[in-house]
Amino acid sequence: MGLLLVAYLGSFLVGGERSLRGIGLPSSVEWVVLGFIVGPYALGLVASSVVDSVRPIILIGLGWLALVAGANYGVTPFGPVPGRRVVLALVFGLASGGLAGAAVYFLSPYFVSSLAEDERRLLAITLGAASTETTRHVMRWVHERHGATGPLFRLVSDIADAEDVIPIAALAVAFSLTQPRGSMLGPAVSFGATLGLGFVLGVICSLLLGREFRVRESWGVLLGTSVLAIGVAARAQLSVVAVLFTLGLTLAVVSRHAGEIRTMLLATERSALLPILILCGIRLAAPKLAPTMALVAIIVVVRVLAKYIFGGILGRAVPEARPAGGLAGLGMLSSGALTMLVGLSCALRFPGFVGDTVLVAAAVLNIVGELLGPPSLRIALRRAGELHELPPPPPSSDELPEDDETSPRPPWADEDGPPSEEVP
Repeated sequence: MGLLLVAYLGSFLVGGERSLRGIGLPSSVEWVVLGFIVGPYALGLVASSVVDSVRPIILIGLGWLALVAGANYGVTPFGPVPGRRVVLALVFGLASGGLAGAAVYFLSPYFVSSLAEDERRLLAITLGAASTETTRHVMRWVHERHGATGPLFRLVSDIADAEDVIPIAALAVAFSLTQPRGSMLGPAVSFGATLGLGFVLGVICSLLLGREFRVRESWGVLLGTSVLAIGVAARAQLSVVAVLFTLGLTLAVVSRHAGEIRTMLLATERSALLPILILCGIRLAAPKLAPTMALVAIIVVVRVLAKYIFGGILGRAVPEARPAGGLAGLGMLSSGALTMLVGLSCALRFPGFVGDTVLVAAAVLNIVGELLGPPSLRIALRRAGELHELPPPPPSSDELPEDDETSPRPPWADEDGPPSEEVP
């Protein structure tokens, strides 16, 4: 009941016209902080065991948010992302996550000597996945707050949207490498089953939607297919997030009603996201504080350097990014919901040092990205001449001056109306 209340209040406060205006950060990290405050390590109002007790609900929330992300992959408010920019985003996203994972793999033995080889590899993959995403909401934020438009803004928006597939793929690999002993699925088969399950159910869902789009029937098909996918993935110990992301992506590619489906799903994103973020804050834990924070510091430093280098390379390769240089890369430091989904998925699937470290790293990356990303993006866009002063909003009726004796009155105030066009 508490989660439903939070979902309602959150959708009321930041939904619709209020979204990203006045309340709500691009990364939504304030809800993670709220969860940490009411959690066991601050006020102690909620025990961390509540996360385990509502695990099925969390899996449904994670899967639904992944479905929304998959259905909206490669599509920005400006239209579909061009293929060459998708390739560019995948290359640089893979490089950023790969550098972070490699740093963790080679440096983790200096901080945690008790890690086995498989845990060390798993930690590198999952932390690399958590350090890849750039939230698309920071682009919407700078557009709404500062009127950002132009070639550079379009470029960074396309890259931010197209990077999402890298952490999803890394999460699928991590889950595939940790199949329980005696399982009939090997790593390669598990990874193929993850993508195959999402693809097959996405095609089936598209066929069930039919030729004509009916909203009521479409909700039933989407919910039923999603819950089926979540249940099968959880039972087979596959990544629920990867399966549902693949389902949403397949649905967006195959279905003739992709636009209507995106509109339907986006309307539910915020309400499903806020309770999940609060549970992420409640679940935050670092039993081995010093090793955890050392690895988190490595991830933060590598991510900042990788983004700055990426911005410099982008400025040399693409004319639109040349005025901004490395600041264009720093402007893409903002991470968001997908990073927290990766962290919470790992915390549930790999309880202990690995899962706790990934979730803490996801929260810290969101905080650091919130502090550094939007200011750097503003400076980069200002250098490119793509920030525009927005006109102030029109005053409401309550803000209009009252018509009293001391207010200045036009000459025609006591007549039938304003003067005719002949009066200068």
